[in-house]
Amino acid sequence: MFKNSKYIIVTLEERNGEYEYTHKSVHELVDERKVTANRYIRNWAKTFYGENTETGDGGYYFNDGEVFVKVYSWDYIGKEDYDILARYL
Repeated sequence: MFKNSKYIIVTLEERNGEYEYTHKSVHELVDERKVTANRYIRNWAKTFYGENTETGDGGYYFNDGEVFVKVYSWDYIGKEDYDILARYL
């Protein structure tokens, strides 16, 4: 995809009891740096279900460990793709 873009697509993986889900979304960053993207994505996953979280197993636990969320993947996308995907995700 794009190497320098301030638009990203993110997939989070959630385990909730016996159920597993994926959540896809697009985001606009303040700049194009990879460090900014990584920080933003980590913070988004960490606060996905609120502020009360525990870190472990490469992700975050919510509701006393009942729900687990981790970043599955992310990549840069172009503005045109962002504009389209933002309308549907």
